[in-house]
Amino acid sequence: MDPMFRYFLGFQVAADRAGWLARQLPPVSGDLFAGLKPQLYHLTLCTIAETMEPQPFLRGQVAKAFGVGVPAASPIPFGRIVSRGAGAELITAGSIGTIRQTYDAIVARLAAQGIEPMHRKSGLHPHITLGYGTCEFDPVPVAWNWTPRDLVLIESHIGHRRHRVLQSWTLEPPAQGSFGFMAEDLPAPLLRAA
Repeated sequence: MDPMFRYFLGFQVAADRAGWLARQLPPVSGDLFAGLKPQLYHLTLCTIAETMEPQPFLRGQVAKAFGVGVPAASPIPFGRIVSRGAGAELITAGSIGTIRQTYDAIVARLAAQGIEPMHRKSGLHPHITLGYGTCEFDPVPVAWNWTPRDLVLIESHIGHRRHRVLQSWTLEPPAQGSFGFMAEDLPAPLLRAA
């Protein structure tokens, strides 16, 4: 039997940006394509369980994994909306090195509680699904450098397009980089401390 519930960690798109993203999707014709409601837009980092019955204790296990805190947020560089065989999605452009570091830190915290991510054999391919079903359109450029604010644990009712946020954790802001030209402006005691 197929599972009825999926539990995953990811980043939910804020309502204002989700509405903006929905307007970027080109008109899609065809009876087989169904756009997602913008309030369901998210980026899945990892699925941690697929079950026939709800898992009421899973939230507590995940919360325990993040009792020591969650990693800092990292910017995710999106570049275009594309049609795929199974739907439409917003995909990244350029390097995903910083989101990879965030993902690795999250997975390490989960592993300490015996929680293993599923379905990552092909690697991490950050994207936001905008709709499901057959669709064809030319890629739409969308330059968006997104820094998520919260990590969320979602219970998805498979096949019903229902998501329930079980818990969220506010991410620390990304580390501020420094630039070489700034060193001239720092007082000498601060330079020694850096």
